[in-house]
Amino acid sequence: MSLILFFLLVFSFSNLEAQALQHTSRDLAKKLYVSLTGTQPSAAELNFLEPKIQAGQKAQAARDIIDQLPPINNGGAFYSVTIKDWATPKFNKQKTTLAPLNDGTATIIGMIRDERPFNTILYQDVMYKATGVTFKGGQLWYFDTVYPVIAGVTPSTLCSGLGLTAGQFKIIYTVPGSAVKACQRTKFTQVQLVAARDIDALYVPHKDLIIETNLVATTNRHYESISEQGLDLSDSKLLVSQSQASKLHTSIAAIAGLMSSRAYGSAYFFAGTNRAPVAYAIEHFLCKDMEEINDTTIEDNRNRRDVDRSPGGSSTLYKNRCVGCHAGMDAMAGAFAYYDYLNGKVTYTPGNVVTKMNHNALFSAGYVTGNDSWINYWRVGQNAALGWSRDVTEGIGATSFGRMLADTEAFHSCMAKQAYEKVCMKKASANEDIARITRLTAAYKNSNFNMKSLFINAAIECLED
Repeated sequence: MSLILFFLLVFSFSNLEAQALQHTSRDLAKKLYVSLTGTQPSAAELNFLEPKIQAGQKAQAARDIIDQLPPINNGGAFYSVTIKDWATPKFNKQKTTLAPLNDGTATIIGMIRDERPFNTILYQDVMYKATGVTFKGGQLWYFDTVYPVIAGVTPSTLCSGLGLTAGQFKIIYTVPGSAVKACQRTKFTQVQLVAARDIDALYVPHKDLIIETNLVATTNRHYESISEQGLDLSDSKLLVSQSQASKLHTSIAAIAGLMSSRAYGSAYFFAGTNRAPVAYAIEHFLCKDMEEINDTTIEDNRNRRDVDRSPGGSSTLYKNRCVGCHAGMDAMAGAFAYYDYLNGKVTYTPGNVVTKMNHNALFSAGYVTGNDSWINYWRVGQNAALGWSRDVTEGIGATSFGRMLADTEAFHSCMAKQAYEKVCMKKASANEDIARITRLTAAYKNSNFNMKSLFINAAIECLED
């Protein structure tokens, strides 16, 4: 009797396992939605997506989820949840997702949303921030019954038909990107508008909302205000591409994509020795930590004076351990010789090496950084496997350094690996995972480095697991 019961149990478990492997189109639609947004779909959304999955239109269904094709309405969760959580750890040493939106994360979100080539992210003059009009500089006026005096504008005509009730105000503003003036009703009270004017806040006309500050070079409040209001980052009228040259830096030479963002500077330029910008760039964008690329066979002629050649009284430890990271890292760190993070701002002093690059002279014969030149000693030996461009062995400044990193094969496969692990919610360790990442990398390169397509393809790769 017990033997019969045993076979019945085995049959039951086998049957349950077989059923578990038979995913319905609705199951797959739900899984695709959750993997891309981190949120649960509604019944109406599943009703819309299910026929597409059934028809084999997985990529289109994924795009509909991301782009919120009606009736899909997830508030841009692909960007505000999935991509934000993926990007945010790149801008803090704790690697936590529990940090406010910042200019680096916003730029990654914008580049992916607008499907711009992601291989430019480490050197291009780009940053994303909210756009609108400020209360200062003659861009915006607010009033109730007394019309302001505005050159070339007749407010009574411009605002005709808007009507006012008690406590309501009208706003006249200069349309962003043009000289045209427009008028609209606002939900804000006079007290709120005065307070916004006093802190030079940013008013966003198409949303009738106020972002606490328009400043981004010296504070993160602009981005924190966006987060606190739960604004939809998929809105291309809200989060807009800007130039770092106009918002962050006075010198064009300072611009190196994400690596010259305020968020990157606050995490990796603050104090320290400016080795961190190199180490974390390799970790976040080549998927290699210092232990993995430790190579004691390369020359150490750029190791700085603060590197003890006899740590603990042992020169053997230096030669067999310390030199493995420092020889490559110190040779590259010259790219950041002019950068610092002081008083909440990334500073850049062309021609003047920041003090921390040459302080703490433990070994007086060590290398003294005199400019922002850098050399890549990791092009040979074991780290040649990172797939460096054969044309680049050295350079000047962070812009060329960022371009070199973004041109490696490791950068492309790292982006594919990270996208896969994010939407598939697992570490890529099995042979099947590695094969999938190889396919994803090739497709990513063929798509002109389109990260949105990469995330879509990654989600589809593991959809039926």
